[in-house]
Amino acid sequence: MLPSPEDHVAITDLMARYCLTLDVEDVDAWVSLFTPDASFQVYGRSWDGHEGLRKMATAAPGGLHLGGPPVIEMVDRDHARTRRNLLFMERVEGVARNAVYDDELRRTDAGWRIVKTRCRFIVADGLSDRPAR
Repeated sequence: MLPSPEDHVAITDLMARYCLTLDVEDVDAWVSLFTPDASFQVYGRSWDGHEGLRKMATAAPGGLHLGGPPVIEMVDRDHARTRRNLLFMERVEGVARNAVYDDELRRTDAGWRIVKTRCRFIVADGLSDRPAR
């Protein structure tokens, strides 16, 4: 099921805020994009809840997150799934990482929020929990 125009705009804005809040290292604003029970799977491990997300974000290297537009599928009125690609350029060493994100979203009183994210890196053999280097 396709999203309404309003939901499409709101979900696309959520994904843009995901990138921009990381780029400017606004960890609190980034964490607020997730539900309190959210999980983020990357590098073969899961970071759970707002505290886990905060720990992950503060430990990660800074850089530029260039996100492609999300492909949005509505599950029902209050739940959606997205798939999006992302190019990350590390600030200090300039290392590039390409990834595909699969997200589960929920409509909340504060708007759309991320419930679950899985990041897999694009490598020569396809998608992997770890980048090529």
